[in-house]
Amino acid sequence: MVHTILGSSWLPAWFLSELSPSLARGKRVYWIDVGNRFDAYGLSRTARDRGLDARNALAGVKLARPFNVYQLETMVRAKLPAVWRGETIVLSDPLAPFLDEDLPISEVERIFPRVLEGMRLLPAHWIVLGVERKISPERRALETALLEESDGVARFSEVNGPLSLASLGLDPEFEEETEETTFPYPLPPSPVRTPYAGAVLA
Repeated sequence: MVHTILGSSWLPAWFLSELSPSLARGKRVYWIDVGNRFDAYGLSRTARDRGLDARNALAGVKLARPFNVYQLETMVRAKLPAVWRGETIVLSDPLAPFLDEDLPISEVERIFPRVLEGMRLLPAHWIVLGVERKISPERRALETALLEESDGVARFSEVNGPLSLASLGLDPEFEEETEETTFPYPLPPSPVRTPYAGAVLA
């Protein structure tokens, strides 16, 4: 199952902070930090602010950081299947290396479908954090393909107000969602309220 959440550049840091209660209680996730946005300090700080064991929260994240599309393909198709034991997999900013203008479009078109295929073949609960940015017309199809591969999509904007994993249709403990809590693709671009404008959780 693939759930995709779209948001601004602070989305990965916010999402990681929201996982702190589950991680502190012993939940384990794989975090594939494609866009180099993993915020260990923010996770530790949020856990402490909530009276949780920050070390347990940090220990709950199995971090991997592919630095290019080739390493990402290997991660999804070979390395993760070899070690996966049922954990949720968070794929953070997966489009980032494919948007490098130095990467030939022929390589983009060859490798990206293989990454999506690898996700289909591994029956994990995938949570994709899609960082929205300007994309050249020739690479816009990447985002479309990712969304079409998703079982559920949520998009939200940075406006004042609370935001929770439940409001995005995700159980904080990553249990399988019911029909009432999932969201079909495509969704209209309606705002969902975030903690506060333009900032990560304090």
